[in-house]
This record gives sequence, structure tokens and C-alpha cells, in this order.
Amino acid sequence: METEVATTDQEMGQTPQHEDQSDSNVDYKALYLDEVSNSKKLRKRSQDAETKVTEFTQAQETNKVKQMKEQEQFQELSEELQKKLDSTLPYREKWEAHETAQRDKYLSKLPKADREKFASESLQVLEYMVDTLNDSAAHPTQHKPGATRSSSIVKEYADMTTEERRVYHRKHFS
Repeated sequence: METEVATTDQEMGQTPQHEDQSDSNVDYKALYLDEVSNSKKLRKRSQDAETKVTEFTQAQETNKVKQMKEQEQFQELSEELQKKLDSTLPYREKWEAHETAQRDKYLSKLPKADREKFASESLQVLEYMVDTLNDSAAHPTQHKPGATRSSSIVKEYADMTTEERRVYHRKHFS
């Protein structure tokens, strides 16, 4: 039994750990990095296996359809495809209802004059237009009555007049 475990560890690229090692001699960082690399390897192997399984099932389905066509079993093929179609129809209806609701929501946010013009646009275009319109409308220029423009003085402090110095101090230290 021990030989089987040792050979499996050797195949995995690991060396068996001994229990009699003291804590001061154990390199925890190396053990951690080994575990991480092993985990990555196992994850990749699992993902590869999943992709192979999906490819295999798709290949099986296409082969089945080809065989049915070759054997002229159109009735069975038609029934099978009708079952698939029937199973997807409720999702199509839900999606169309969702898309219509979204389209109406976005069109209602546009100005009335533009609604008819953009009714035929795709949902993504409508969403972009509404977002762009709302961004520009959400941040209008804020006017403050009695406010003056701030002009920066580009003089040396020693060259400023007393009034310019007062303005400078009010701006920067108040």
C-alpha cells in the first residue's frame, strides 16, 4: 500500500513528507507554492475535460442528425427539432417582452420629437443615447449670482500691490 502511495506522489511530482521534521526546517512558502501549482494544474485538467465532454456531446448530436438524414428518417428528425423549438419558444417570448419594455422605457426618456425617428434603432443605441443625454442634463452649469470670475495673478509676491496681496491671501488662506 505504501509503494502505491509513493508511486502516485512521484507521478504527481511530489516527494513524500516525513512526520519527524521539526517546524523550523519546514519551508511553508515552498509547500504553499507547490499546492498552488498543483491546484492550477488540476483546475486546467478539469477545464480541459469539460471542454472535451461538451465537444463530444455536440459531435454526437451532429452525427445523429447526419445519420437520420442519411437513413431518411425525416419524420423523427422533424419531431426532435420541433421539441427543441417548443422548449425555446417561452424564452423567446420572454425576451421579446423584455426588449419591448426596455425599448419603451428608453424611448420615453427621449424628447417627443425624437421618439419616432429613433424607434427603429437597436436597444444598445437607445440605451447609449439616453445615457449620454442624461449625463449632459444631469450636470448643468452651476451659475452663482454675484460671483465673479477668478483670475489668477501671475506676479511675484514682492511685485504685488497691497490690494493684490489682500486678494491673494483671501484666496489662498481663507
